[in-house]
Amino acid sequence: YFSLLNKMKKFKGVCLNLAVYGDLIILTGAWIQAFGAAVASIGDTLVAIEAKRTVAEEVGGDLYAIGNAIEATGNALQAVGRELLPGNTDEKSLGILGSWFQAAGNISNVLGGSQSLSLDEEEGLNIDIIGDVIQTIGAGLEAQGSSLSRSAYARVITTGQTIQTYALTIETIGLVYIKKKRVRLGEQILALGSYAQTAGSLLEAIAYTKEFKLKY
Repeated sequence: YFSLLNKMKKFKGVCLNLAVYGDLIILTGAWIQAFGAAVASIGDTLVAIEAKRTVAEEVGGDLYAIGNAIEATGNALQAVGRELLPGNTDEKSLGILGSWFQAAGNISNVLGGSQSLSLDEEEGLNIDIIGDVIQTIGAGLEAQGSSLSRSAYARVITTGQTIQTYALTIETIGLVYIKKKRVRLGEQILALGSYAQTAGSLLEAIAYTKEFKLKY
C-alpha cells in the first residue's frame, strides 16, 4: 500500500514538473513570438514609408524576414511546450496544431520575403500570401483551443490570439493589393496588420506571464 502511495506521489511530481517546464517553454515562446512580430512590423513600416530601391527599404525587407524567423522559433517553442503538458484534451491538441501552423506560415513568410528581395518578386509574393493564410489558420486554431480553457487568463489569451487572427487576415489583404500592383496601399495595409499582430501577441504574452505567476 505504502509502495503504491510513493509511486503515486512520484507520478504526481513528474506531472507537475512537466507542467512547469511546459508552461515555462510556452511563456518563453510567446515572448519570442511577440518580439519577432515587433521586428517584422518595423520592417513593414520601413517598406511602406521609404522610396523603392533604397537602402532603407531593403533593410525593412530584411527585418521582415528576420522578424518572421524569430516568430517561427517562438511558435515552435509554444508547440513543444504544449506537448509537455500532461493530459490529452482538445485545448491542448488545437494549441499544438495551431502553433505548428503558425511556425510553418512564418517560415513561408521568410522564404517569400527573401525571394521578393533577391529573386522573383511575383513568386515571393505568392509564397508570402500562402504563409499568411497558414498563419491565420494557426492563430484561429490556437484561439479556439484557448477558448476551451478554464484558466484565470484564458479569456485574455483567447482575445490576443483572436486579434492575431484578424491581423493576419489584414496582412493577407495587403499582400493581395501589392500583387494587384496597388503597391503603396498594400504596403500600408500590411504594416497596419503587422502592428495589430504585434499588439495581439503582446497581449497573449502578458496574459501567459500573469497566469504562470498565478499557477507557480
